[in-house]
Amino acid sequence: MIQESATYQLKIEEQFEEKKLQKGIYIVVIHATRIPPHIGLVIDGKYYSLSIKGQDIHVPVFTLLKNSTIRKIPTLFIKIKSHPTFSAVYLSEHFVANVQKYERVDVGVATCLSPIKLFFEEVYSVSMKEVNYLFELLPKLEREGLIENSSSMNIDEEGYRLPVYTLKEINTGINQVRIEFKN
Repeated sequence: MIQESATYQLKIEEQFEEKKLQKGIYIVVIHATRIPPHIGLVIDGKYYSLSIKGQDIHVPVFTLLKNSTIRKIPTLFIKIKSHPTFSAVYLSEHFVANVQKYERVDVGVATCLSPIKLFFEEVYSVSMKEVNYLFELLPKLEREGLIENSSSMNIDEEGYRLPVYTLKEINTGINQVRIEFKN
């Protein structure tokens, strides 16, 4: 059980540079200060995610960055260490297959974290049994030595801490976005 005071402070040590997103794997945390935040992956300059709208596959990262810049959306980029065996092409195909296992984010079915958990379990052999939230995923990946560095846009880097939230807050957020999406 997560305590209200439990937080994970991510060390944001890199200056954000768009060109770095063209190579490698990044966990992207969009609306990083909101409860709940939204997460996806960038693999070699392409963005992948599961959302209320459905599956975001092969979206040029420029599109994501343009939206985050214009709307001043707090966004984190967490670089994951390269896989010792698999190419970026294989990894992106594998993650697409994980995203395609779900039609969209929906209460009681899947969250944006669902395909990411599958990815790290299947590709990096990291057990995700105890991981239900981003604030549990990142410390786990850090303990496994998989986080290389992190950078951000539109975030006060000094005091940033991942928000702690509950399943009820995720479901409320999903329902709220669904209502906004329909309007």
